[in-house]
Amino acid sequence: MTTSRHVSLLCAACLAAFAFLASCASGPAVIPPGLSAAEIFQRAQDATDRGDYPLGIRYYSVVETTYPDDSNHRTWASYEIAVCYHKMGKDEMSLSLINDLLARYEKDAAAFPPAPRVLALKLKARLEATAPKTP
Repeated sequence: MTTSRHVSLLCAACLAAFAFLASCASGPAVIPPGLSAAEIFQRAQDATDRGDYPLGIRYYSVVETTYPDDSNHRTWASYEIAVCYHKMGKDEMSLSLINDLLARYEKDAAAFPPAPRVLALKLKARLEATAPKTP
């Protein structure tokens, strides 16, 4: 094989690798404004289903800031963000977020949907059971 043929094959391989990596990139740099809470949740779930937990966190965070009066969606978003951190292996962050969420329930449980609390308690128990023990 000639040198120019090797260079051509190398360039083709590099372009293929670049195209592959570009296709794996996270979603949009800017989350479109004007989405309903349900649309944001759907996009967040789509992202997490693909394993793109950082993008899922970004979408769920938009719910918390865009819909401050919607305690149902905000509470679920808080729980889902903690789950995303857990799935990324960031259990300390996940546990901290779960504790923050549970603290909201301690102040006024009736103001929030009950299901995220139940799931948060289960996740907290799992996180604490697998956390490294300090002497």
